[in-house]
Amino acid sequence: MAPKRDFIALYAKEIPWGDDTRLDLPEGVKMKVLFEDPELGRQDVMVKFPPGYTEPLHTHASSHSICVLEGKMCVAGKELGPGDYVFGWDKEHGPYHYPEGCTVFVSFMGGGISHRYEGKKQKPSAKTKG
Repeated sequence: MAPKRDFIALYAKEIPWGDDTRLDLPEGVKMKVLFEDPELGRQDVMVKFPPGYTEPLHTHASSHSICVLEGKMCVAGKELGPGDYVFGWDKEHGPYHYPEGCTVFVSFMGGGISHRYEGKKQKPSAKTKG
């Protein structure tokens, strides 16, 4: 049975930050799930990265669009801030670095949001200041 397709308007601030393991990232990263449609393979999430965190070169089974909401994201020789945008196919991308921490909106489309790291079976470690 297909999921019910209703209009959705919500207050993201009312959704608690969680330690959702579907991203397959190390401790310290927090996530809010805003919308999911398994039939379409779509997940819309907010992700909060701690200061000094580096996300290594990786792939997903999906493409994704990222919009920076707060903080700073360094990728592809660019320092991105609020309102800036990143798009990644299901090909290798990154690394992403968050020198002062960062909150992003991410929309995944495809086969899943889990991060995959070539040659590494375990999760990478978080790097934090201080």
